[in-house]
Amino acid sequence: MASHVVVTDTAFRRQTVKVTPGIYMTDVLGEACRKFGVKSANYTLKYKGKPVDLSRTYRQTGLVSGAKLELVVASRSPSVVSVALQLPDVYSSSVPNGRLTDKFPSDTTLWLILRKFENTPEHNFNFTARGVSQVENGNVLEAKIFYEKPVVQLMAREFSSFEELQQTLAQLGFNSGTGLIKLKFSRTTTPLEEARGEISAHFKQLAEKEAAAKEKAEAEAAAKAESDAKEGETAEAQNVIDSVTGDVETPPTNKGVAGDVEMTDASQPPEPSAAASTSEAIKEDVLGPGQRPISIYSPPSSDTPKAALQPVQDDDFEPSIVHAKLHQDRLKNSSHNKRLLSNAEEERLEKEKAAKLAAAKEVSVKIRFPDQATIVSPFKADETGADLYTYVSNVIRAGDQPFKLVWNGKGVQTVPKDDKKKLIKDLKFDARMLINFVWEDGVNPAAKKAPILKPEFDEKAQEIPVPEVRPLLPQSSGSKIGDTMEKAGQDVAAKVKGMPKWFKGLGKK
Repeated sequence: MASHVVVTDTAFRRQTVKVTPGIYMTDVLGEACRKFGVKSANYTLKYKGKPVDLSRTYRQTGLVSGAKLELVVASRSPSVVSVALQLPDVYSSSVPNGRLTDKFPSDTTLWLILRKFENTPEHNFNFTARGVSQVENGNVLEAKIFYEKPVVQLMAREFSSFEELQQTLAQLGFNSGTGLIKLKFSRTTTPLEEARGEISAHFKQLAEKEAAAKEKAEAEAAAKAESDAKEGETAEAQNVIDSVTGDVETPPTNKGVAGDVEMTDASQPPEPSAAASTSEAIKEDVLGPGQRPISIYSPPSSDTPKAALQPVQDDDFEPSIVHAKLHQDRLKNSSHNKRLLSNAEEERLEKEKAAKLAAAKEVSVKIRFPDQATIVSPFKADETGADLYTYVSNVIRAGDQPFKLVWNGKGVQTVPKDDKKKLIKDLKFDARMLINFVWEDGVNPAAKKAPILKPEFDEKAQEIPVPEVRPLLPQSSGSKIGDTMEKAGQDVAAKVKGMPKWFKGLGKK
């Protein structure tokens, strides 16, 4: 019976691959991936939890017939492989030991390795564009120069065609360690100019495909960023509407007996509610310097945050079953190893961020002053840090005093007073930004103690609307962990109480 190996994927599907002693493990991987319907470039093989050297033959790996191999996802980050190139007799005398050595990423093709070695500064090699004329008995048969192609020998395998030389080191099983490549040349009947044209056409077509894929990815990222921005604007508008209308309560109507209805004077107009007046204040358009829309919020009237003044119940601090399950899921997820992002994935994320910033047309900047007063104004994509400083200096009373604007990004960062640094493109301002106003050294002490906003803006300040949180309905019994444990204990006690006496005595000695 022929030897075989059993390959199992992550879904526990099994495929049997027939092997011979001289078959390379890269071919075994390719056959298994073909049966599973996946790309072999994205996977590798493991045996008993250890990676299989795909550059070796089945005999060299020491695997037995019927060995169970695991098909796992390969790392997308290329590793470093040390490559030694054994030169043919034409060039062997030019370098010590007739070899050139260098390190390459595992996703480098054999053709690019030859191109890299022939561009050595110390030597003038020609491995990929050699031309020879046909000579017989010292006479040139034709005036044409024919192409002499490179032939690469790697681990007893030869790669001579241009398509075969486009294979990467990883595809040949070299993901780490070292590798020896032997080079020789073979004459062809293809004219040199024609061969050069075919090679140039191949790489031109490859570059066009990469450019098209790059443009497609950028377009998709820009469309996704635009849709996310629209969804964020819609959600923001909905939140504003909910915060304004959430406090307006509909008075209860009594549809009982007519005598129970209390009559009021119809001529007396109803008093406007606080929520209605707040909504009217929000709807008023307030313009700041340069006719820019501005929202002004006064400092808090109390030193105690409003959230601390809300009444709480003891049940608010008891974890529910949902909280316990969520905590268990987080512990489980944190115990798993997470794969680091590859260079391609990091590059794709950077492109998505750049496309999102390029699609942003406006950013909402909230500036918080030392007295906790805040203003909110929109800024366009073409505005700079200098425009932001000019705007703030026109809002405050002591605009001639030194100050700076800082925000917390990767640490505390200062907005530069530069008319070339764009807020969105260069400073990476997102849809909503919180900027802190800080007085610099040398400021007049009187400016610190005085109200910071100008009178025309200070008188238009309003309190930040805080939506009223309605009390939640009481949870059903058994929803808390304590109630569940108490109920479970009662069930166990009832079962023990109902046991017969002869059964209880079995546990006694």
